[in-house]
Amino acid sequence: MRKFTPIFTELEMAVTKILNERTAMGLQASILSDTTMSASGDVYSRHVVIGDSVSLHTVHQFCHQSPIGKIDGFGLIVHCVGISDVRKYTRYLDGEGV
Repeated sequence: MRKFTPIFTELEMAVTKILNERTAMGLQASILSDTTMSASGDVYSRHVVIGDSVSLHTVHQFCHQSPIGKIDGFGLIVHCVGISDVRKYTRYLDGEGV
């Protein structure tokens, strides 16, 4: 089997939706972090943090490649905020960047 490239279609659609909604409201949203990592074996995790002047948004999803090469996304979670996400958001609001 060739190298696995994780694909997070649902996550990318959710991120685009959040960015479009914020733009339509006249807010400038920024992606504060976008991290992909191996969870175990052929399971990967991707976590995106989006911030604007009004709120903090997070999107998280897992992705698995089966032995025959089929890629499945699962566990899509929107707006599940952790401590590190809040710290990034606070730095963003304070103008320190990410």
